[in-house]
Amino acid sequence: MKFIKRGGPDASDRFENFSQFVGANGRNQRYTGAIRYSSTGTLQYPMKFSILTASFHQLGWLKRCIRSVADQQGVAVEHLIQDAGTGLDLEHWVRWNTEARLMVVPDRGIYDGLNYALRRVTGDVFGILNCDEQYLPGTLARVQAEFEAHPEADLVVGDFLLVDPRLNLLAFRRATPLRPSMILTDHLYDFTCAMFFRSRLLERGVRFNPDYKAAGDADFVARLLRTGVRVRYVRQYLAAFTILDSNLSLRADRTEELRRLRAITPGWALAAAPLLRQIRHLEKLLAGGYSSGPIEYALYAGDDAEARTQFRCERPGFRHPWAGKQRKQGGSL
Repeated sequence: MKFIKRGGPDASDRFENFSQFVGANGRNQRYTGAIRYSSTGTLQYPMKFSILTASFHQLGWLKRCIRSVADQQGVAVEHLIQDAGTGLDLEHWVRWNTEARLMVVPDRGIYDGLNYALRRVTGDVFGILNCDEQYLPGTLARVQAEFEAHPEADLVVGDFLLVDPRLNLLAFRRATPLRPSMILTDHLYDFTCAMFFRSRLLERGVRFNPDYKAAGDADFVARLLRTGVRVRYVRQYLAAFTILDSNLSLRADRTEELRRLRAITPGWALAAAPLLRQIRHLEKLLAGGYSSGPIEYALYAGDDAEARTQFRCERPGFRHPWAGKQRKQGGSL
């Protein structure tokens, strides 16, 4: 194993074991930049975000992902990259071209990698952004404003966009209330790219189950919600999710993982699944999830793009491009 941080190839950038890495980069770190005062003169420290990305052989997409975090304005943010051993090209690019904190260590899959990254969180709020996902401009500032206006909130969830590999809009998705029963009997309908969690939730001990390969996010969110999470929903597109043939949600073994989720679902929820699905569709209707005017968005359109490209869709659709495949696997989109 090797543990790497940005700053050059000297010995101080490598750690012999994970305990040493945590000791040098542990959760006791906090933002040490400019401070500010409230209207009453009370000293306030800026909220700090920790954004987690697990990667493996996706350098091109990772470049876009990193840039979409780095250009967020008016916020303090650390980007934690957890790579499973892609190679020197990725290591050199991240270390010499970004401010992201890189750790390279073999893992059992994306959810095991995210658990490693969770141990490195030093921010007040953490988010999860996969390599093929991007934040939209102003996302973190909007989320910060929501948390500051509602300090009791544990989780902020927003809307998101589904785009194809050329970043053309495939569908818009409005966030609807998260309920464990709806997730376990169907699927995780609000995507983690548009979720932001208070780091204090980590004290409850909920982590990703690394035995899952495709449905671990649904399991994680459902178990976390069961601990009693106060959620705020914002009506703003926060992220874009790229639909690729390699997306884990299309894996053949996802059907088996959905069966595992059903096995831990209360009997009453299984019996009420058709009704729960209709309720969710009604909530989606009320949230404006079936119609929209033109949508404009800006994303990094190339692996080496230095600026975002503006996109506009005159007639956005709402239907998920996986809808047919999802129904065959036992869910609905």
